[in-house]
Formats: sequence, structure tokens, C-alpha cells
Amino acid sequence: MAERRLWTRDEVKQALALYLVTDFGRLHSRNPSIIRLAAQLGRTPSSVALKCVNLAALDDSLPRRGMANASAVDREVWAGFLQRPEGVAAFMPASDPARPSFSEAAEAAAPFDHLAGGGERMAETRQRIGQDAFRRIVLTSYGHRCALTGADDPRLLTASHILPWAESVAHRMLPSNGICLNALHDRAFDRHLITFDADWRMQIAPDVPRTAAELLARDVRGPLSMPARFLPSAELMQQHRARFVARLA
Repeated sequence: MAERRLWTRDEVKQALALYLVTDFGRLHSRNPSIIRLAAQLGRTPSSVALKCVNLAALDDSLPRRGMANASAVDREVWAGFLQRPEGVAAFMPASDPARPSFSEAAEAAAPFDHLAGGGERMAETRQRIGQDAFRRIVLTSYGHRCALTGADDPRLLTASHILPWAESVAHRMLPSNGICLNALHDRAFDRHLITFDADWRMQIAPDVPRTAAELLARDVRGPLSMPARFLPSAELMQQHRARFVARLA
């Protein structure tokens, strides 16, 4: 009988990166992304799918948990991701053509294995390193739908940071610092023209003109829809609300 080949730390990181941008229901051996990673690793699609499901067992943000047989390496890699999520960017699989990434041109020009660390670089425009990985994780968590309106065209969706990317290095790539919003609400949220209360209901600043306020309120279904994984941080949202109030002072 052939000796069982143990998973290396880098292989588990690749499986984790794939898990983070794959809907839970697609963690199976027929998924083309899993088949591609299996070929790259020299493993079977079933083994890669099982590894992803085992990693799900460590994901406390999931309402449905995976099999409770994650290895010590799995646990170590998962803990490392929670502490330094930017490290996963180096192992992100290629974007699904049906769901455009944050910057396809940037991704082609500078593969993620050169971009880990969540820093910045200069090109024709300043591009945020790791932003694409953050976006893909957040949009997957929200089922590729705006949490306010349900809009489902990825070209109109943004992974909005609760605390700004430039101001909070420690939180910039934490999925709990992200909310999937459409472009209009993302812009308003970024400028503290809207925020969310403790019940996750949208609050519009009183200095927003009536027509703009009506536009922001249109099609909003109620409280913010919660993601399938990585709930937004109530603590970080409280800080956002404080800035919302301070801007009006």
C-alpha cells in the first residue's frame, strides 16, 4: 500500500485560499476550481474537497460546520490566517471569469505571490496590494449580493471597509472588517454619510440632501443582511458610528 502523503503547510494554505472564495455548497470534487488545484498539487479532487471541508470545521463564522477532523497543520494555518489574513493573498486561485476581480489588470501584471503583506505599490495608478483578495473573500461571504439591496451584479459590488484600508493596517484584510455593498452605498459609507446602528439598520446623515437621501433609502430591504461567514464586527461598526456622529458635530 502506498504511503499516505501528508499535507504541507503551503498546500493547506492553498486549500484555505480556495475555501475562502468558494461557496460552501461548491466544496465538492466536481468543482472546476478544486479540480485545478488538485492537478497543481498532484492530489485527487476528492482529497482537496475534503481538505476544504475540514478547514470549514475550524470556521466559527459558519452556521454549518465541516467534519471535526482537522489536522494540527490545518489548525495552525487557520490561526495564522486570523492573525495575518494578508498572508493568504499569496495563495489565491485565479479569479472566476464570471465574477471579475477588483483589478484584473493589476493581478495579471503582478501575481499575488509578489504581493503578500497588504502594502502598496505604484503603477500608472496607486494599487492596493491584497485588496482583490479581500474583495473576493467578502463577496463570497455575502453570496455576491449587496447586503442592503440584494443587487447581484459583481461589477457593481464593493467590499466596503468598516475601518478604512489606509488608516487601519491591523484590520485592513480582516473579513469581519468588510461588508458587501453596491457602489453608491459604498461611497456613502466610506464618507460617513451613512452608517449602521446596533441592529444593523442604515442611518442616513441629516445633512444629506433630500433627493440623495431618498435615493440611498430606495430598494433597501431592511437591516443589513448577514453573510454566510465572517459576520461584520459590531465593535468596528461602533467606531464607524462614532465617526459618523463626529462629522456632524
